Amino acid sequence: MIRRVHLIESGGRGGVFNHTVEVAAGLVELGVEVVVHTADDCDAAPASVRLCQCVTWHRASPNRLVRQARTSARYVMRTLPHLHRAIDAQDVVHIQGMFALTPELISVARRRNATTVASPHNTFVRSNAPGGGRALRSALADSDRVLVHSEADRRKLLDRGVPNVARVPLVQWTPPVDPALVGRWRAELTPTGGRLALLPGQVRADKNPELFVRALSELPDWRGAVVGEDLGPGRQLDALIAESGAAVTTAYRYLDVAEFTALIAAADVVVAPYEIASQSGVLAVAARLGVPTAVVPCGGLGELATAVARDTGATALRDAVVAAYDAGAEPLDTADAARLFLHEYTVAQQSRTKGQK
Repeated sequence: MIRRVHLIESGGRGGVFNHTVEVAAGLVELGVEVVVHTADDCDAAPASVRLCQCVTWHRASPNRLVRQARTSARYVMRTLPHLHRAIDAQDVVHIQGMFALTPELISVARRRNATTVASPHNTFVRSNAPGGGRALRSALADSDRVLVHSEADRRKLLDRGVPNVARVPLVQWTPPVDPALVGRWRAELTPTGGRLALLPGQVRADKNPELFVRALSELPDWRGAVVGEDLGPGRQLDALIAESGAAVTTAYRYLDVAEFTALIAAADVVVAPYEIASQSGVLAVAARLGVPTAVVPCGGLGELATAVARDTGATALRDAVVAAYDAGAEPLDTADAARLFLHEYTVAQQSRTKGQK
């Protein structure tokens, strides 16, 4: 029987955090004691979720290396000892996302004789993720159970010899949509009306925003928008928009969960033209809200999407956007998701118990 679950999500922001608190809220409804260990400056969360804000990121430090060093030092000196005290034998420890100190997190759980579950969220490592390879290797090799969010990832890990892997839904917490915020987004992004195609979330090169712009340049009756925190390609993207004449608006800033939910709700089609992906929290939010989605063939994106482009070209993506709009979408029911997570925790706990005999 699962007595208590520690969900460890060190970042405190964005899709992995929103997934974590949604899982926590669902487990609480099932009567499970849950603690989410996260950042002390984390985003908002459901009122039912108990947050332990035991991670400090020093985000204000302008130097990345200094920021990383200070964050890691505090994590080792304060967060890990705190977790060692908080975790008891027979607890379930579920580590969300890839963090450089994932091996140390798993070691703490092992020393406390807890069942360890890992959701790396990606089965690849981005080039700018320090310690990502070490974190992924540890999550796959040292956990009692690995949970992924697409059938493509499950098959990929099974082919790599990871036996203890299962697929679970990528649920995301979405607060009630604020109609005023939706109206504000529509006014900002489609001031003259018309259909809106949206590429939301972090603006990164691997999310292929240039392909999005090229596809929108072939849709004269549509407006496009790229909205999210710019992690590098913003200047180049704006130059392409100016050169191509595409009707695409950019807004580079971090959005809280209420703003982000309203942004997705304001779109006619959400687009994911990514070059590399496992699954997408953006698509999960759109599915929950009933907003159609268009993607290129990549990872497990097609498993959540309304329409999948026939290839990775601009014309194919253009056609997928139109197909998604024509097909429409109904809101996805995720009410039973927490029971699936609880089942996987039980499988992991039983497997660990058998292995100790």
